[in-house]
Amino acid sequence: MEILVRADRHVRARDDLLSSVGVEVVAGLGQCANRVSSAQVHLFTDSNDRTGPRELRCLLEVRPHEHAPLAVIHAAVTYDDAVRRATADMRGLLERMFRRIDARGGSESVRRPA
Repeated sequence: MEILVRADRHVRARDDLLSSVGVEVVAGLGQCANRVSSAQVHLFTDSNDRTGPRELRCLLEVRPHEHAPLAVIHAAVTYDDAVRRATADMRGLLERMFRRIDARGGSESVRRPA
């Protein structure tokens, strides 16, 4: 699985943060990671309310093999927590999708052969 981690200009994208995000995504997706071709993690801050603390957000976009991409977003106090929660949400989404596909006994894809 190819993992791309991006951060906005307000996030100090240290190497240790970027590598820990990749490890967290692979570990968090569990068995579903075998059926995923790529994952993109976007870390950014949301400062709409200038008076309160900034919200740290993680947008996780995953492309399962031969399927359309899926995305979840989660906000938290720390990036580690946002990544962990977004990954847990994505794992639940992928498990439900794969369970439906496996129950139908085949590969249900939104892509049509050319």
